[in-house]
Amino acid sequence: MKKPVLLTCLTLFALVEPLIARPIPSASSYALNFDRSLLRPQNDRMLKAVSLDATSIANSQPKRMYSDLTSRLFVVRAGQAVQPVVNFTGAWMHTYIYIDLNQNGQFDVQTPGPQGQLQEDNELVSFSALTLADGNYNSAGESLESMNAVQPPAFTIPASLAPGFYMMRWKIDWDSTDPAGCIVKSNSIINNRGAVVDVILRVVDDEEEATYELVFADEFDLPDGSRPDATYWHSSHRYGSVWNRWVSNSSEVAFIQDGNLVCRAIPNPDTSTDNVPMITGSVETSGRFSFTYGKVAVRLRTLPHNGNFPAAWMMPQPPCQTWPSAGEIDIFEAIDAQNTSYHTIHSHWSFDLGHKSDPLSSFTSAVTVAEWHIYGLEWTKDYLIFSVDGKPVALYPRSTDEDVLSQGQWPFEHPFYLILNQSVGNGSWAKAADTSFTYETRFDYVHVYQRIGSDAVHDIAFKKGRTAGNHVWYDLSGRNLGAASPRHPGIYIVNGHKRVVR
Repeated sequence: MKKPVLLTCLTLFALVEPLIARPIPSASSYALNFDRSLLRPQNDRMLKAVSLDATSIANSQPKRMYSDLTSRLFVVRAGQAVQPVVNFTGAWMHTYIYIDLNQNGQFDVQTPGPQGQLQEDNELVSFSALTLADGNYNSAGESLESMNAVQPPAFTIPASLAPGFYMMRWKIDWDSTDPAGCIVKSNSIINNRGAVVDVILRVVDDEEEATYELVFADEFDLPDGSRPDATYWHSSHRYGSVWNRWVSNSSEVAFIQDGNLVCRAIPNPDTSTDNVPMITGSVETSGRFSFTYGKVAVRLRTLPHNGNFPAAWMMPQPPCQTWPSAGEIDIFEAIDAQNTSYHTIHSHWSFDLGHKSDPLSSFTSAVTVAEWHIYGLEWTKDYLIFSVDGKPVALYPRSTDEDVLSQGQWPFEHPFYLILNQSVGNGSWAKAADTSFTYETRFDYVHVYQRIGSDAVHDIAFKKGRTAGNHVWYDLSGRNLGAASPRHPGIYIVNGHKRVVR
């Protein structure tokens, strides 16, 4: 397997502000003509999912007339042509799609022109059928002989749309452009068993992506049998939590093999000196590498089995508040033999106060966990986005309500460190461990990226050379300056420490 290129000097910079003009929109501010908790009068017509090109978002509550799916998002580029599709059980209904292009908290809709022509600033961007003065049309300008047309035509994201997050509404209704749902007695969206779902549309561009640079990478390319690089990693400590109750610093449960970090949970080979049924492997970067904001990518695979409980996750670097007030970010977890990846955040707001759905704080993805996948996190001052193989699967936003923030909804503004581990369950979530089995998770690499920022140093890390006693100097651009002390004043890195040359 070809390994990614490894930088030899890695620095963490102070961050520039994310390229978002406005906060992530909240679905609660967008009007509906019926109660958001309203159940369907019948279940013969239900909106099961919405799709944009190859990305599909399942409707987790199809028996409701309205679903807030803003924990999920579609990612597009300005000027991109996209094909929407609805998974709707039932016929004789129409689909209408809206985007809040000007981000003013409402959908500004204009009556389409002749033959269904949509104006450039119309926030109704696609519809499958509509009765107009000159006939029945869809938004592609196609004349309709039958109004039995639920699938909407393709449309183009406006080329002038700036990078950011936009509210996107999908509505199943009958012959009505009202984004809040038609409730005329003779044509009610409720009696017709239509549906409304809100999702987030994220617009990105190449310039924004180019603002990120690789700042930390470990390819685990040390000799077989060795321990992971002690510059960054050390064994986790054993405490009383499920995941760390049997943690060991034994090289039998955390070691390098074939360019991977292998973490295992094995039957305890010596209960006479350590009276636990299994020992488990876990390594972390606490005290050696931590960062605030950035992108993380971890390529891994695990061995499904009852009791399996591996993870790639992040915890706040001390000094910090106690758990969960200081926060926790679970980039990847799996349990038992499930082909499901779990992505979760914990905080005082979500855990202690019970606001796990306000906003949604735990997410799942269907994935074959025994195969290699890249589990990712994008973390800014405004949001966390989880991804699998580069596709976003969940969005957790920072609240704009100061009262909510004061109750610990967003503790994610301090340095966090990385943890990679193979644990086993106790029956509380993952099933009880099979203490005669050898569990294994392999980590191929860990990459961390941050936005290119100013000269101010936020945190420092570098990947040292393989030669023992190699004292190499690096500047803050990551350039190798050799073993001689620099002649020019500035801030440099040598042996993992910041040095100021005057």
